[in-house]
Amino acid sequence: PNRSSTLKGRSSFARARSPRGARIPVAIQRALMGAGGARRGSGSGPSPPAWDTPAKGGERQESVWHMLRQASPLGTRELVLTGVLVKLLMAVYMFSHVHSYTLYKFLAKLLWKNAATRPPVLIVLILLGWSWVVRTCNRAGMELELVLGGPTKPPAMALSCALVLTNVFLFIHLLHLLGSEMPGQTWRPWLVANAALHGAYLLVICLPHRYLHADARGSLLRTAWESLVAPFGPVTFWHVIVADYATSLAKAFADFQLMLCETYSIATLPTAADAPYVRTTLLWEQLHPACVDSPFNPLLLALPFWVRLWQCLHVYSQTKERKNLWNALKYSTAFPLIYLGWHRRVVPSQTASRLFVLAAVVNSSYTFVWDILMDWGMLQWDKERGCWRLSMREQRLISPRMSVYFLLALFNFALRFLWAMAVFGAMPTRGHGMFFFEAMEIARRTVWAVFRIEWEYVAKVLPRGSGLAGYSVVDKDTISESGEDASLLHAERSASAHEMISVLVSSPKDKAGARPSSHTGTVSADTDL
Repeated sequence: PNRSSTLKGRSSFARARSPRGARIPVAIQRALMGAGGARRGSGSGPSPPAWDTPAKGGERQESVWHMLRQASPLGTRELVLTGVLVKLLMAVYMFSHVHSYTLYKFLAKLLWKNAATRPPVLIVLILLGWSWVVRTCNRAGMELELVLGGPTKPPAMALSCALVLTNVFLFIHLLHLLGSEMPGQTWRPWLVANAALHGAYLLVICLPHRYLHADARGSLLRTAWESLVAPFGPVTFWHVIVADYATSLAKAFADFQLMLCETYSIATLPTAADAPYVRTTLLWEQLHPACVDSPFNPLLLALPFWVRLWQCLHVYSQTKERKNLWNALKYSTAFPLIYLGWHRRVVPSQTASRLFVLAAVVNSSYTFVWDILMDWGMLQWDKERGCWRLSMREQRLISPRMSVYFLLALFNFALRFLWAMAVFGAMPTRGHGMFFFEAMEIARRTVWAVFRIEWEYVAKVLPRGSGLAGYSVVDKDTISESGEDASLLHAERSASAHEMISVLVSSPKDKAGARPSSHTGTVSADTDL
C-alpha cells in the first residue's frame, strides 16, 4: 500500500479495503502502522502506535466517554446513571431529617467506616487501575497478547465494568440511606445494605450470565480457580499477575471474614420482645474483638501468599530454576508476619512486638529487593565484576527518563514498609486510616503491574520478536505534516508479514483488482492472521 496513506492515522487506515472489500485484519494494521520493533535512535524500546499519539494538528487522545462507547453500547448510559445516583445520594445528604451528616461522616458511612464497607470499593479501584495498566502498555507499543498469553480486552472494558459495579454500589447505598430516614425501623439498613452489596458483587462477577463481558469474566474466574489449586493447575504469567493482585487484596479477604462474622453474630443475637433497640455501630464495636481474633482472620489474610508460594514451587518442579525457590521464600516471609501480628493482638507482649517488627523489616526488604532486581529488571548483571551494578537497563519502554524509574523505586519502597506495618497489626488503622493504606496498596500494585509487564516484554518477547516484528518503528517526532518519513525506506519488515499484506492489500498500481504476480494462492479476508 501507499506508505504516505499508512501514516494518516488509525481512522483513515481502518477504512482501507482489500480488493474483495473486506477490512484488513488488525494484525496487518499493526504491522503497517509500526506496532513493534525498537525505537529508532533511542534504545528505549518501541514507540507508541501512530493512532495512540496525538497528531500535530491538535487532535487529542480519546476521552473516557468515547472509550466507554467503544467498550459497550450501554457505556454512556452507565455513565449517565452514575451521575443520577450520585445526585440522589447528595440530595439525601443535604436534606436528611433524621441524621445530621457532615461530609466526612457521610463519606465514611459509604467508603471506610469499617471492614464491611471497604472490599467493594477496592474492587472498583482495581478495575480502574487495570484499565490504566492496559492503556499505558498499549501506548508504550507493547503487544499484551504476547505477554499475557491471549487476547487482551481494551482499557474501556475495565472502565465499563467499574461503572457497572459503581452503580450497584451507589444504588444499594441509596436504598440504605433512604431506609435509614424512616423513623422507628429495626431492620438495620446499614448492615443489611453492606451484606447485600457483597452478595450482589459476587453474583454480578461470578454468575455465568452473558452480560458484563462474559468472556473476560470467565477467563478471570478460571484463572483465579487455577491459581487457588496451584499445585495442580497451570501457572502462566497471567496466573502470576492475578495471584499477585490477590496478595494486595489480602486485607480485603480478612475484612470479608470480619464482615461475615459480625453480620452473623448481630443477626443471631437473642433479643427480648421489650428490649430497647441497640444501634448497629455499638454492636459492631462490641463484637469486633472476638471476630478479629478468630483464627479464620489470619488464615484468610495468608491465603493469597499461600497460593503464590505453591505457584513458585510448581514452576520449580517444571523448570528446576533456583530463582523460583528464592521467590517461594519471599512469599513464605509473610507467614511469620501474619502470625505475629495476630499473636500480639491475642496475647500482647514486648517480645512478640519486637519479633513482629523484625519480621516486617525482613518481609518488606526482601519484597522490595525482589521487585527491583527480578520483577522489574532495573539492575543489570556485570559479568566482569560479578556483581550488581547500579545502572538502569538500556531498554525502557514506558519512559526513556531514568528519573521515572527511580521515583517508582522510592514509591514502592515507602509503601512496602507502610503496608506491612499497617495491615499486619503494627499501626492503629481503623476506619479511614486502613482504607487509605488499602487504596495506596492498590495504587502501588497497579504501578507495579505496568513495570512488571514491561520487564516481561523486554526479557522474553523482544529477544525472539513477534510474528509481525522485524521492522523499525517510526518515532512520532520524525513524522512530517504530510505524513512522509524517509525512515520507512529503511524499515526491515518480516517476509511473512510482507507476503500477507501484499495478498490482502492492492498496491496503487493494482487498482484494477489484480493480485501481485509473486502470489498465486488466495487468503480469505476472514482468516485469523
